[in-house]
Amino acid sequence: MATQGIHGLAGSPLPAVSVILPILNEEPYLRDAVRSILSQDYQGEFEIVLAVAPSRDRTQEIADQLHCEDSRVIVISNPSGKTAAGLNAALQAATGTIIVRVDGHAQIPNDYISIAVGLLATTGAVNVGGLMAAEGVSSFEKAVAGAMR
Repeated sequence: MATQGIHGLAGSPLPAVSVILPILNEEPYLRDAVRSILSQDYQGEFEIVLAVAPSRDRTQEIADQLHCEDSRVIVISNPSGKTAAGLNAALQAATGTIIVRVDGHAQIPNDYISIAVGLLATTGAVNVGGLMAAEGVSSFEKAVAGAMR
Protein backbone atom coordinates (compact mmCIF):
# COMPACT_ATOMS: atom_id res chain seq x y z
CA MET A 1 0.00 0.00 0.00
CA ALA A 2 1.48 3.37 -0.87
CA THR A 3 0.45 6.98 -1.07
CA GLN A 4 1.74 10.18 -2.60
CA GLY A 5 0.25 12.15 0.26
CA ILE A 6 -3.00 12.10 2.16
CA HIS A 7 -5.58 14.51 0.79
CA GLY A 8 -9.30 14.62 1.43
CA LEU A 9 -11.84 14.60 -1.37
CA ALA A 10 -14.19 17.49 -1.89
CA GLY A 11 -16.95 16.90 0.67
CA SER A 12 -15.02 14.10 2.43
CA PRO A 13 -12.26 14.40 5.02
CA LEU A 14 -10.95 10.98 3.97
CA PRO A 15 -8.71 10.33 0.97
CA ALA A 16 -9.94 8.39 -2.03
CA VAL A 17 -8.55 4.86 -2.24
CA SER A 18 -7.95 2.71 -5.31
CA VAL A 19 -7.74 -1.02 -4.66
CA ILE A 20 -5.82 -2.65 -7.50
CA LEU A 21 -5.84 -6.35 -8.41
CA PRO A 22 -3.86 -7.95 -11.22
CA ILE A 23 -5.87 -11.10 -11.94
CA LEU A 24 -5.41 -14.28 -13.97
CA ASN A 25 -7.48 -17.48 -13.72
CA GLU A 26 -9.29 -16.38 -10.57
CA GLU A 27 -12.76 -17.76 -11.38
CA PRO A 28 -13.21 -19.64 -8.07
CA TYR A 29 -12.02 -16.72 -5.92
CA LEU A 30 -12.63 -13.37 -7.63
CA ARG A 31 -16.21 -12.78 -6.56
CA ASP A 32 -15.38 -13.38 -2.87
CA ALA A 33 -12.24 -11.25 -3.09
CA VAL A 34 -14.18 -8.32 -4.54
CA ARG A 35 -17.00 -8.76 -2.02
CA SER A 36 -14.49 -8.55 0.82
CA ILE A 37 -13.29 -5.24 -0.61
CA LEU A 38 -16.78 -3.88 -1.22
CA SER A 39 -17.73 -4.71 2.38
CA GLN A 40 -15.04 -2.44 3.82
CA ASP A 41 -16.08 -0.14 6.66
CA TYR A 42 -14.02 2.68 5.11
CA GLN A 43 -16.14 5.83 4.99
CA GLY A 44 -14.21 7.54 2.18
CA GLU A 45 -14.63 6.89 -1.50
CA PHE A 46 -12.92 3.88 -3.00
CA GLU A 47 -12.76 2.04 -6.29
CA ILE A 48 -11.56 -1.40 -7.31
CA VAL A 49 -9.45 -1.70 -10.46
CA LEU A 50 -9.28 -5.23 -11.89
CA ALA A 51 -6.47 -5.69 -14.42
CA VAL A 52 -7.63 -8.87 -16.15
CA ALA A 53 -5.07 -11.04 -17.93
CA PRO A 54 -6.07 -13.57 -20.63
CA SER A 55 -7.49 -16.37 -18.47
CA ARG A 56 -8.40 -19.95 -19.30
CA ASP A 57 -11.52 -19.74 -17.15
CA ARG A 58 -14.45 -17.34 -16.60
CA THR A 59 -12.38 -14.63 -14.85
CA GLN A 60 -13.15 -11.99 -17.51
CA GLU A 61 -16.87 -12.78 -17.44
CA ILE A 62 -16.99 -12.58 -13.64
CA ALA A 63 -15.03 -9.30 -13.64
CA ASP A 64 -17.50 -7.84 -16.15
CA GLN A 65 -20.45 -9.01 -14.02
CA LEU A 66 -18.92 -7.41 -10.92
CA HIS A 67 -18.58 -4.13 -12.82
CA CYS A 68 -22.25 -4.31 -13.87
CA GLU A 69 -23.28 -4.96 -10.25
CA ASP A 70 -21.23 -2.10 -8.76
CA SER A 71 -19.82 0.91 -10.61
CA ARG A 72 -16.91 1.10 -8.15
CA VAL A 73 -15.48 -1.96 -9.91
CA ILE A 74 -13.44 -0.94 -12.95
CA VAL A 75 -12.25 -3.59 -15.40
CA ILE A 76 -9.20 -3.03 -17.57
CA SER A 77 -7.18 -5.33 -19.78
CA ASN A 78 -3.75 -6.78 -19.04
CA PRO A 79 -2.99 -8.39 -22.42
CA SER A 80 0.50 -9.58 -21.50
CA GLY A 81 -0.74 -11.50 -18.47
CA LYS A 82 2.30 -10.44 -16.48
CA THR A 83 1.71 -9.29 -12.89
CA ALA A 84 3.94 -6.21 -13.21
CA ALA A 85 2.16 -5.11 -16.39
CA GLY A 86 -1.22 -5.60 -14.69
CA LEU A 87 -0.12 -3.54 -11.70
CA ASN A 88 1.15 -0.76 -13.96
CA ALA A 89 -2.06 -0.74 -16.00
CA ALA A 90 -4.15 -0.66 -12.82
CA LEU A 91 -2.06 2.19 -11.43
CA GLN A 92 -2.61 4.19 -14.62
CA ALA A 93 -6.37 3.68 -14.36
CA ALA A 94 -6.52 4.36 -10.61
CA THR A 95 -7.91 7.71 -9.47
CA GLY A 96 -7.40 7.38 -5.71
CA THR A 97 -4.77 9.16 -3.67
CA ILE A 98 -3.96 5.96 -1.80
CA ILE A 99 -3.26 2.65 -3.53
CA VAL A 100 -4.10 -0.70 -1.91
CA ARG A 101 -2.76 -3.81 -3.63
CA VAL A 102 -4.79 -7.00 -3.18
CA ASP A 103 -4.52 -10.42 -4.84
CA GLY A 104 -7.43 -11.82 -6.84
CA HIS A 105 -7.88 -14.72 -4.43
CA ALA A 106 -7.42 -12.74 -1.20
CA GLN A 107 -10.06 -11.80 1.32
CA ILE A 108 -9.21 -8.80 3.44
CA PRO A 109 -10.76 -7.96 6.82
CA ASN A 110 -13.55 -5.40 6.59
CA ASP A 111 -11.44 -2.77 8.41
CA TYR A 112 -8.28 -3.25 6.34
CA ILE A 113 -8.55 0.01 4.37
CA SER A 114 -9.61 2.05 7.41
CA ILE A 115 -6.67 0.78 9.45
CA ALA A 116 -4.20 1.33 6.61
CA VAL A 117 -5.39 4.89 5.92
CA GLY A 118 -5.33 5.63 9.64
CA LEU A 119 -1.77 4.34 9.97
CA LEU A 120 -0.64 6.41 7.00
CA ALA A 121 -2.19 9.53 8.54
CA THR A 122 -0.94 9.02 12.10
CA THR A 123 2.56 7.73 11.43
CA GLY A 124 3.62 9.70 8.39
CA ALA A 125 4.59 6.45 6.70
CA VAL A 126 4.44 6.28 2.93
CA ASN A 127 3.77 2.54 2.81
CA VAL A 128 1.91 0.22 5.18
CA GLY A 129 0.64 -3.31 4.81
CA GLY A 130 -0.82 -6.28 6.59
CA LEU A 131 0.32 -9.79 7.28
CA MET A 132 -0.42 -12.40 4.67
CA ALA A 133 -2.29 -15.14 6.49
CA ALA A 134 -2.36 -17.82 3.81
CA GLU A 135 -5.20 -20.32 3.97
CA GLY A 136 -6.31 -22.98 1.58
CA VAL A 137 -9.43 -24.81 0.48
CA SER A 138 -8.08 -28.04 -0.98
CA SER A 139 -5.63 -30.31 0.85
CA PHE A 140 -2.81 -29.15 -1.39
CA GLU A 141 -3.69 -25.46 -0.87
CA LYS A 142 -3.81 -25.98 2.89
CA ALA A 143 -0.38 -27.61 2.81
CA VAL A 144 1.09 -24.73 0.80
CA ALA A 145 -0.56 -22.20 3.13
CA GLY A 146 0.90 -23.97 6.16
CA ALA A 147 4.34 -23.90 4.60
CA MET A 148 4.01 -20.19 3.81
CA ARG A 149 3.00 -19.33 7.38
